[in-house]
Amino acid sequence: MFKKLILGLLVMCLSFSLCGCDFFMADTAELLSPPALSDDFKYISDAINGSAQSDYLMEYPQTGDYRSAVVQKDIDGDGVSEAFAFYSTKDGETEMMNINVICFKNKEWKSVSVQTIVAAGVHRVEFCDLDQDGISEILVGWQIYSTSNMQLAVYSFKQGALTQMMLNKYAHFVVCDLDENKTDDVLIVDVDETKQQNTASLYGFTDGSVIQIGRCALDSKVQSLGHPIVSELSSGKPAVYIDSVKGIGAITEVIIYEKGKLLNPLYDKELLETNKTLRAASLSTGDFNGDGILEIPVQLNVPSVTKNEAAEKLYLTNWCSFNGEFLTTQVTSMVNLIDGYYYNLPSKWVGNIAVLKDTDNRIREIYSYDTEKMVVGDSLLYMRAIKISDWEKGVYNALNLMEIGRTKDSVIACRIPRKSGLTFDSVKKSFGVYNQEAK
Repeated sequence: MFKKLILGLLVMCLSFSLCGCDFFMADTAELLSPPALSDDFKYISDAINGSAQSDYLMEYPQTGDYRSAVVQKDIDGDGVSEAFAFYSTKDGETEMMNINVICFKNKEWKSVSVQTIVAAGVHRVEFCDLDQDGISEILVGWQIYSTSNMQLAVYSFKQGALTQMMLNKYAHFVVCDLDENKTDDVLIVDVDETKQQNTASLYGFTDGSVIQIGRCALDSKVQSLGHPIVSELSSGKPAVYIDSVKGIGAITEVIIYEKGKLLNPLYDKELLETNKTLRAASLSTGDFNGDGILEIPVQLNVPSVTKNEAAEKLYLTNWCSFNGEFLTTQVTSMVNLIDGYYYNLPSKWVGNIAVLKDTDNRIREIYSYDTEKMVVGDSLLYMRAIKISDWEKGVYNALNLMEIGRTKDSVIACRIPRKSGLTFDSVKKSFGVYNQEAK
């Protein structure tokens, strides 16, 4: 009875996948009746039911592109998808995770190979061709009991047999080609809590095995390692970017492969940490200026204007491209994370301004600044976030402000002194709503 109940839920979920729906987020309790089923899914379900040696529970990957308990993928390019089913079973008191390969042969679906591992769940599933033979390997991240780390198992499926090629602990992993040999590799980011070391390791296929082909240190003082982003340097060389939380801020580390070595060029080997990319924790790497190249946000000190006790310290942000050696500023911005906007500064202002930050009144005001005399000069631009309802009621009409944009709940308005040399159009062009999720 238990098998049949689980099987019924599985078949209902598989049917939803045909419609392209994100059924993984749906509450199956709300499904009043199952829709019509295709014969393929019915026979796949029958194959799972027939091959499982005991009661089982379907397991769903928690993250990644594949979230179904049964993943269909044509890994050998023959035009027919293989089905990979994930479910848990019990061996006494021990919970076991299973990956079951089901193939369509002789006009029917059959279970052809099963691998079992002691694990708590399925974290992530990926596919890549590590040995460049035209058949993708299956990468499964298994959850480990009582730890935040996982185990990455790499399986090959050839001649009807599923074979485990590698098993390695990880915090994150990504498929990439850092060594530029036109073959997929796997970069594993790992945390060794015992040794208090964070590392990145590159694995590739060599001499019939998946082996480590490079390793480098990461900042061990970070509290949380972000998911790696596969991209390129400004030079076009492949790279992996990793944003991590460090203290009350954040850093970015960039991993490249050069002259047979995996490198973290921003890492300070003497300090055993990375500080060149330190900034506010809410700022993350992204294509800020839309040029197709990732920019790393780097904190830039700027003098603060103190008019009252409400004045606070503010930092500007340099959005920097990286070529493997040097960080090059592409844009310098005043980013207001609280009110959700940014203003890109004219290049001639950088190093010659001071800023008033008044969070209580939602004000940012930029002034000219004499760096030699350390004297604050005239106001160049006044910006204020105002509730939409207050703006529409004219509460701030006496300030002679002009609207330059809106966030979800606020109007961002400005006042432009004549001495600034700015125009309303130039200010509006340099203004933007900061969507952190899109970075």
